[in-house]
Amino acid sequence: MANTDLLSSEQAHALLDVLTSHVTLTEIESLKYSQTVATFGPPLQPSTVETASTPLLRILLQSFIIDLPGFRNVSSRFWTDSIYPLATALDEANLSESYDKGSVGIRRTLSTASASIVESVARGRLGGYPKQPLKEDSRYDKANPDDVVKAWDDFLQRIIYGDLLDKMFVKAAETDKLSDHELVVQVAHQYALIIFAALLHHNLIVSPRGQSMVALLNRLHRLAPYYLIKQTLKIGNAASMLNGMTQLLLAKMNLSTLTSWFGGQASDSGMNLLQQIASQVLNAESAEMRKRVKQIEEAHNAPDKSQLESLRKYVYQSSEEQQRRRSESASRSISIVAVILESTTKSTPLNERAHELSLEYLSLQLAVRDREQLIEVLCHHRPDLVTTSIRELVKVYEPIIRALHNAVDLGSGVTDLQNFVDDLIRLSLVDKAKATEPPTVQDFVHLLENHQGSSHRFIHQALKNGKELSQWYHEYASHAIEQYKQIQKQDSVVDGGTAAGDLTYCLNELVSKLSRDQQQEVYRQLDHHAAFLDALAQQSKARMDRTIRASLASEKSGFEDRGSPGMFLLKWQQFIDQTPITPGPSGGAARNGKRDSGNSRTNVTAVGVDGEKPAVTHHELSKAEIPPLEPPDVSAVIQLLEPGFKEVLHRLVATKKGKGSL
Repeated sequence: MANTDLLSSEQAHALLDVLTSHVTLTEIESLKYSQTVATFGPPLQPSTVETASTPLLRILLQSFIIDLPGFRNVSSRFWTDSIYPLATALDEANLSESYDKGSVGIRRTLSTASASIVESVARGRLGGYPKQPLKEDSRYDKANPDDVVKAWDDFLQRIIYGDLLDKMFVKAAETDKLSDHELVVQVAHQYALIIFAALLHHNLIVSPRGQSMVALLNRLHRLAPYYLIKQTLKIGNAASMLNGMTQLLLAKMNLSTLTSWFGGQASDSGMNLLQQIASQVLNAESAEMRKRVKQIEEAHNAPDKSQLESLRKYVYQSSEEQQRRRSESASRSISIVAVILESTTKSTPLNERAHELSLEYLSLQLAVRDREQLIEVLCHHRPDLVTTSIRELVKVYEPIIRALHNAVDLGSGVTDLQNFVDDLIRLSLVDKAKATEPPTVQDFVHLLENHQGSSHRFIHQALKNGKELSQWYHEYASHAIEQYKQIQKQDSVVDGGTAAGDLTYCLNELVSKLSRDQQQEVYRQLDHHAAFLDALAQQSKARMDRTIRASLASEKSGFEDRGSPGMFLLKWQQFIDQTPITPGPSGGAARNGKRDSGNSRTNVTAVGVDGEKPAVTHHELSKAEIPPLEPPDVSAVIQLLEPGFKEVLHRLVATKKGKGSL
């Protein structure tokens, strides 16, 4: 391939971004299908699986998860006998789709959030972090947003290519004060804290399902047995403490529990405390939804009984039949409700209000069934895969738990966690009736700053008093950081094309196999995407600037909340915006998550996440937001280069590499 045909640095960077974003989201979405799990490959199945269904996730699993302290000691049966059947059971539960609900659901919100983070990790894993000259004597001003961003970049350089990680472990064992660390660590810590605050704000406040997640967290928090846990953690003997915690959380509440204390055989029936909490929370949500279902059924302008019955039957149809109905809805550009009701005899045509109630009714019924299936899989499945998996993890993590028990006051740690969750819920609950402004990113920054001392103390005690703990996690951190080192020399690619790092050669090779016309179209779309990424970076930087200046201000007034900083949050919103949802009552093309976010009248957010009235809509929370950037069309890039990119990933899986030319 001639040098003139090589991708420029910007094009290579854009191509890696397009492919990793698409493949990551596709692979995470595909995990809802049992066939994907069945062909995942090791460790879920023996190595007889030739072609992994999710090669990118396999690479990340091999690189970061398998080698975690404690986790690396799990037996192969943990994966094949517990995790694999549990994942299969969840897939076979046929949980609902956002398309049918007419709005972005919690599962879609969480899966897209995961994808936005995983794709960032994947790009670093595949291409490596570009090496720059190390700067150990730079000065930074925490009040200067440019310095904060620069400190983060310098921090990563020194962590990956220098000895800053070693220094941080030594200093953290000496003191729990952040101010005693090097200035670059202090300012980079501020950057990370702001990004974490932005993640919380976006997930709990901005996202269409944020308030429902807050309500779910609140229910779990109220039921958590904090007092019993803290009392058990006070037991001085580590073995007795661990046995007590296991009995408290995992013992089944049935007659065999009593007889097993006297040598009898324990039964797999019943639920342990964790399962009881999960069941109670999910049942409470279902009860609230059923109340709304009853209201719809009794409304004077509700659909007739035969129509409601057809909607109810759809909820329990097979996944294949439901997918057939969705495809018909999308191809004919009519609502999923209309497609379902076409089979109803003597069906009365729906007006717009009746259609809205029908879609809400369908969404509620789907949500109720989702919770029934989750309870069945997590709490009533036989054999009890959840309890078996947790017991196996407790077994392999016993040395770490013992070391933590000896090094740290775990009871105080639980109290700190309880206080943090208290404040997090108090801040995140938005009550529109009181006409109060929703919390901003700055509010979450202050929340984290108020509680950061407890995590610093925990880390200090663990590293100071637990020498083995320090060694285990230092070794793992060093291993994880190694995954981001570039092995390709800076001058090994023409045009300085290291924007895709160690995958630059592979990407150029893929492009070289295209026809001249195909290459020109790929170049054109990559140029547009490169400009789009640059605009995203500028928008994120502007948001970071406002967040830092607002967090330093003594008063909240004068600073508009105009969005959360962080490129991955902007990508996350794009993933949500691209979620297909059913056409409205008047038909037309399938809508998407962007319509869901901006107009609560067209979706089920009128009753909140699966049944609860929201305190505030996403549109109201985002009224001061900068208009979102529209991603350019990259369909030709994906169509022409994704198959070759997947082949590269498969080769990396086979050779157990994560980067480099193949």
